[in-house]
Amino acid sequence: MLIKFVKKKYVLAGSPVIIQNSKGEILLGKRAKDHVFYPSSWGLPGGIIEYSESVVDAVKREAKEELGVKIKIIKRAKNIYEHFPNKDCSIHTIDIPYYAKIVKGKPKPKDETSLVKWFNPHEIKNMKLAYSYKEILRGEGLI
Repeated sequence: MLIKFVKKKYVLAGSPVIIQNSKGEILLGKRAKDHVFYPSSWGLPGGIIEYSESVVDAVKREAKEELGVKIKIIKRAKNIYEHFPNKDCSIHTIDIPYYAKIVKGKPKPKDETSLVKWFNPHEIKNMKLAYSYKEILRGEGLI
């Protein structure tokens, strides 16, 4: 029975965070070149929600791990998004995005992130982003 459980593929829940500055720019992180999924791709900070962790706690933890900042949650995004397995990534995720603002620290690359940068929404329209992040930003009316 345990062997069947381990071999079966499951859907994971993710918690990306949308952080904008006073100019309306969106903060993206470039994934490390040796990352298993979407190496060297730009994307929203965030990650998989850990067992027994709330979504809000996951968003805050991921911002600290990936950017070295403390954030304050503003609101949950208006939609929940889904990323299906494809040629770039073999995992299936349900993304529950949140909006947040930085309350302490300056964003810098940490953990799985090699670079962080603020982007004008018009720039993002022409970029290829990891996971369903472009669909999230489009669905939220940001690009």
